Amino acid sequence: MQRASAQPSDHVEAAFRSLERVSRELDASYRSLETRVARLNEELAASRSARMRELAEKERLLERLSSLMAVLPGGVLLVDEAGIVRDINPQARGIYGDPLVGEPWAEVAERTPLPAPDRRERRVSVASRHLDSTGEQVVLVTDTTELHALQSQLGREQRLRALGEMAARMTHEIRTPLASVTLYLSQLRHPDAPASRRAEVCDKLTQRLAQMENLIDSVLGFVRGDDIPAVPVCLQDVLRQFEEIMQPRLASSAVTLSMTPLDRSLVVRGVLDDLVAVLCNLVGNALDAASGQPLVVDVRVAAISPDWVEVRVSDDGPGIDPAIVERLFDPFFTTRARGVGLGLAVVDRVVTATGGEVHAVPGRTRGAEFVITLPLLNYDGES
Repeated sequence: MQRASAQPSDHVEAAFRSLERVSRELDASYRSLETRVARLNEELAASRSARMRELAEKERLLERLSSLMAVLPGGVLLVDEAGIVRDINPQARGIYGDPLVGEPWAEVAERTPLPAPDRRERRVSVASRHLDSTGEQVVLVTDTTELHALQSQLGREQRLRALGEMAARMTHEIRTPLASVTLYLSQLRHPDAPASRRAEVCDKLTQRLAQMENLIDSVLGFVRGDDIPAVPVCLQDVLRQFEEIMQPRLASSAVTLSMTPLDRSLVVRGVLDDLVAVLCNLVGNALDAASGQPLVVDVRVAAISPDWVEVRVSDDGPGIDPAIVERLFDPFFTTRARGVGLGLAVVDRVVTATGGEVHAVPGRTRGAEFVITLPLLNYDGES
C-alpha cells in the first residue's frame, strides 16, 4: 500500500520539475525576444531618424535648388517628352511673358522676346539639354542684350582705333616722300636752273607724288581690310627707289650710305612701295637717332639659300636700348617725343605679309642692325 501511494507523488514531482524547466525556458525565450524587440526598436528608431534627416536634407536641397532657379540670370524651362512646357522660373516669364506652362515649346520659341527693361530690343540665346532617358529636356534662355550692346560698342571703338592708326600710319608714311617733294620744289625756285634740270626735278616730283598716292591707297585698303595683291618684285628696283627717295635727305645730312650692288636675279613676292617703305623706315629711324651726327648706314642684300634672301640694315649710331628691344615692333611704341611709333610696326607687318621675318640683332655694342628674311621666287616667278 505504501509503494502504491508513493508512485503518484513521484509523477507529480516529475511533472512539476518539467513544468519548472519549461517555465525557465519560456522565461529565457521571452527575455531573449524582449532583447531582440528592444534592439529592433532601436534600429527602427535609428533608421527612422536617418530617413527623417535624409528627407530634411532633400527638402533643404530642393528649397536651395528652387531658390537658385529663381535667381538665375537666365530663363529655365522644363519641357516634357511631348514638347510641352511643364515648369519655368521667373526669368523665363520675364523674357517670354505668359502663358508659358502648358504651352508647346515650339510655339514659345517662335515668340518675339519682350523688350528689355530699358526698352531696348531684347536679344536671347537658347540652348537645350536632354534629361537622361526620360525624354524631358531643360531649355536655358540667356539674355544677351547687354553683351550685344558691348560688342557693338567694342566694334565702334575698334573702327575708331583703326581710323586713328590709319591717320598715324598715313602721316608716318607720307613724311619721307613729302620731304623729298619739299626739297625738289626748293630746287625749282632757283632762277638759274637749266630747263633740263627743271624737267628732271619735275619728273622726280611726279614720281614722289605718285608714290604718296599709292601709299594713301595702301593705308586706306588696310583700314578697309582689302587684300593687296602681292606680285613679283625685283629687289634691285626696291633699292633703286629707296635710294631715290632718301637721296635728298641723305644729301642734307652727314650720312654715308653703302648698298650692295644687285642684278635682277633676286625676286620676292610683295608690294614694291611697301618694301621700299620698309627700308625707308629703318634708315629713317637711324637718321633720327643720330640727331645730325655723322652716320654710316650699310644695306646688305644676299641670298642665304635657294629659297631665302636676307636684307641687313646696320648703322654705327647710338644703337638700341636693350630694355626696349622686345617692344620695338609694338604699334605706337616710341622713345621720341614727337614720334608716332608706327615705323617698325609697319616694317613688321609688311615683312610678315610677304611670308618673311624681321628682328633686331641683340648684343651690339655700337649701332643698330635689323635682319629681314624674305622668301625668294624662281626666275619664272613661281614660289
